[in-house]
Formats: sequence, C-alpha cells, structure tokens
Amino acid sequence: MEKIRDLALLSDILPTAFHGLMEAGAKPGSTVYIAGAGPVGRCGAAAARLLGASCIIVGDHDKDRLALMKRNGCETIDLNEDVPLQDQIEKILGEPMVDCAVDYVGTEAHGIGKDADKEDPAYAINQVIDVTRAGGATGIIGIYGPDPLADSKDEQNGIYPIEFGNAWIKSPKITAGQAPIMHYNYELMQAILWDRMPYLSDMLQTKVIGLDDAPQAYADFDNGSAEKYIIDPHGMIAS
Repeated sequence: MEKIRDLALLSDILPTAFHGLMEAGAKPGSTVYIAGAGPVGRCGAAAARLLGASCIIVGDHDKDRLALMKRNGCETIDLNEDVPLQDQIEKILGEPMVDCAVDYVGTEAHGIGKDADKEDPAYAINQVIDVTRAGGATGIIGIYGPDPLADSKDEQNGIYPIEFGNAWIKSPKITAGQAPIMHYNYELMQAILWDRMPYLSDMLQTKVIGLDDAPQAYADFDNGSAEKYIIDPHGMIAS
C-alpha cells in the first residue's frame, strides 16, 4: 500500500510508455527523444531511465510539465520556440539525431514555433521520424485512427499526411499500435516494489482524489495540469 500510487500506473500508462521504448529499441546508453510531457510521456521518461538511457530529451509546449521533467534529470525542448526540432536536439547532443524516439502525443499534436497554436494530427509522428537517426527506430504510441469529429474528411477516415519519403531514405523501423499491457505488468511491478523507480511519483505528480472531485480534475487536466489524478471512490488510500 505504501507504493499504491505508483502501482496504480500499471493499469495502463506505465506499460504503454514502456512498450513505446521497447519498439523504439531503447537500451543502456541510448539517446531518446520523447514527444509529449503528458502522463504517458512522463512515464516514458521514467522507463527510459530504468532502461539506462544516457540522455532523455522531452519536448512539449507546456512549461510546467517541462520544468517537472527538467527537475527530474531530463533535457527539455520548449516546442513554442521557433527553432527546428533537429536544431534544438543538436544544441543538446552535438548532433541533430537521437538513437530512438517515441510519439506519446497522437492526433492532438501541435506544431513548433509559429505553428504551436495549430493542431495537426501528423505533427508529432513526423517530428519523431525526422529526428531518429538512420537505421534507428520509432515507437508510435499516440493514438491514431478514424476520428468522426476531425476537421477534414481525410482525418475523419484516419488518413494523415505522413512524410514517408523522408522516413524511407533512413531505413527506419516504425512500429505503431496498442500496447500489450499485461505483457509488461509483472516486470514493471517488480521494478516498483524493489525501488528501481523511486523517481516515478515525482515525475508523474500523482494525486489521489475522490469521485466527486473527478469532473474538476478532468477540467484541470484538459487545461494542462502537470498532475496525474488517481480516483479513489471509496477512500481506501490515506490522503
């Protein structure tokens, strides 16, 4: 019960984040770019540390979430800055590419710099493909699919403008799809129980709330809150 807030993440977001890194080939010494500092992206940063990544770079538009990642030892990129993503990665690594990258954003992605206010479902996936080195791998964990509420007919039918020509020339491995949550649960549970991820709670900013607080929590999260809410309807977790 002392670790229940971390163990609650096994229900979805931690195994999902871990799967993205597995598909991207993350390993000890890897340089990793993580698109999105939401809860799944932050779990991705925590999992990359567990795997021994040498440099973990997180890109997002939300300054509070980026500050949280910086405080936990990650390099950060503010996507509001009107600087190409490769150039910003080069400032950190000395080269414009990473070994592996994961898209934790999906169809809610926004552009960079002058396009930061513009939502385009293809932005994040094209960004992670662009910054992955030749022969590297990319995990597409963000959700893509037909969206009946999308603006364009193509997006409603699940058709997105992927820059495949630019990707093809680099001979990449690109893997997408739903994560097999149960495949990773036992190992990640053991990592939590044996204190191999002591930084998880701070990186996720988990907050336990009651059922009555859920509507406000959803509103706060929609507005960019850096907290990850865990609903405890029966008051089983000590405050």
